[in-house]
Amino acid sequence: MRIISGQHKGRRLSRGGKTKIRPTSDRVKGSIFNVLRDDVRGKNILDLFAGSGGLGLEALSRGAKSVTFVDASFQCIKLIEKNLESLSFKSKSTLLRLDGLKALKRLKQNFQIILADPPYLKGFVQRIVDLIAQSEILEKNGILILEHHKKEIYSFSEEKLLLLKQKKFGDTVISFFLKR
Repeated sequence: MRIISGQHKGRRLSRGGKTKIRPTSDRVKGSIFNVLRDDVRGKNILDLFAGSGGLGLEALSRGAKSVTFVDASFQCIKLIEKNLESLSFKSKSTLLRLDGLKALKRLKQNFQIILADPPYLKGFVQRIVDLIAQSEILEKNGILILEHHKKEIYSFSEEKLLLLKQKKFGDTVISFFLKR
């Protein structure tokens, strides 16, 4: 696991040995940030179901104003904290040990970008799409990037969310939405 671009390009990240996480591959991460390009710079970002924190750390390296990392696992939060310290990004981040769906209901801050990588095939995808469409957590014209398994089917209100594009990588699909 490494930072692929920006201020800390090439830096290796701690992997957290015993944690059962599925980090986003460098190939998928690169694709996400190639689509976003400079849209990350200066933005407040939510890394939901953060796991290793790789997506949020990449965003910080590319100039994000701040990243809020949310994960229910104590081990994941400790791993993210360790990587934030090693990259000197602690002042630009908030760590919340909280279930991702509860966070979508409780957080009062608005974000310009939400990176969501929930556990595959556990029924989270539809609930995430619904909660984000119904709330103000993602600002108007904000972007939701949702990483999910290709077998996960969901629906969404085109009045609230516009599917901009999807990219497929084996069993992984990255869906990019614009909040209306």
